Amino acid sequence: MSISMTSTAAAVAVALLVVAGGAGLAAAGTSDLCGLAETAFGECTAYVAGGEPAVSRRCCRALGDIRDLAATAAERRAVCACILSEMLAAGDGRVDSGRAAGLPAACNVRVGFIPTSPNFNCFRVR
Repeated sequence: MSISMTSTAAAVAVALLVVAGGAGLAAAGTSDLCGLAETAFGECTAYVAGGEPAVSRRCCRALGDIRDLAATAAERRAVCACILSEMLAAGDGRVDSGRAAGLPAACNVRVGFIPTSPNFNCFRVR
């Protein structure tokens, strides 16, 4: 009976380690996703803040990359929040809402989770 209890306890301990390891990987994945999205959107921040007269090809390529990063609603919300943070930091809080909202059309990239104003609610992204 004690052998059975020890085996069961060991199995539970291994299961907990696997679950904890998976949670760590998920957290690291979100962090990596955020870093990638912020770096990519860096190509668009000058335009969105009003510092560039036109959308660059690099920005449009980055927008496509960002779209491809986020396959699930949770990933889209996370990427949205990261981009919003990058947008506000890089533009010193200035965001031209018209330019931000027009990025997908200007780049011909279908993406619906790009923040369009400084107070954009990323939690509403689906």
